[in-house]
Amino acid sequence: MKIWEAILYGLFGGVSELLPISYTGHYALLRSAFNMSPLNEGGGYYIRLAICVGVILAINIAFRPESRTLGREILKITGIKKRRRKEYYDRLRVRSIVIGLFALLPMLLSLIFASLPDHFSGLVYVALLFILNGFILFFCFRNNEGRKDERRVLLSDMLWIGVGRAFGVLPGLSSLGISLSVGRVRGLKNEYNARLAYMLTLAFEFVAFFYHLIRAFAYGTFSFGILLPMLLAIVFAAAAGYFAIQYFRYLLQRNKLNLFAYYSWEAAAIVLILALINS
Repeated sequence: MKIWEAILYGLFGGVSELLPISYTGHYALLRSAFNMSPLNEGGGYYIRLAICVGVILAINIAFRPESRTLGREILKITGIKKRRRKEYYDRLRVRSIVIGLFALLPMLLSLIFASLPDHFSGLVYVALLFILNGFILFFCFRNNEGRKDERRVLLSDMLWIGVGRAFGVLPGLSSLGISLSVGRVRGLKNEYNARLAYMLTLAFEFVAFFYHLIRAFAYGTFSFGILLPMLLAIVFAAAAGYFAIQYFRYLLQRNKLNLFAYYSWEAAAIVLILALINS
């Protein structure tokens, strides 16, 4: 894995994982456009692992209070960390975490197909899925903002979000984008919908980290030469991901998330042009 490839993978990984524009689709686009090394051979496994770490860091920095609270409450629920004797028991927070698990479970099942983008070479299909991603974002965000928040969200809402996110493994579809779209259709408030989508992404990335770690040890080729590309991939993924979240917040406040639909269609056009060139 060359250093410039690790940097480019880190940049695009941080941005495309944390904006509703599809990491898997951009991975297929990068490989085709620049003939880059795959992430399912040799040191590529460790670069994919590094991108995962960078995404986790970006979300933790951008959502520091929420991520800390989530982490502490999970430790207390599981009994790893004991509650203080006079500590306030927040039922609403516990309820949010428990029903959030019902969204996380279908997402974890999608790890069975997580290696699909590594073997997916049909650029025409990637372009069609980019187009579909754009239509999902465009039509779902035409709905008015809902009224559901932590107190009103239902278990069925979480299940629909989790099932939708599972399809994000397909190259061209965005897990974050589907999560936001389904949440909008199910009547979630914009701020809560965005916070929930990123917290689910954080939880999923933690599990995905161990998945990629196992794959790296089992199939990857480690050498000390991969340490620098890994470090650069982490740094660039974290930095790009953090600024991507801030950009998303900026557009959310101005109700301009439909811009990501137009971007998805532009990405589809680029992929189709590459498909014609390669043919």
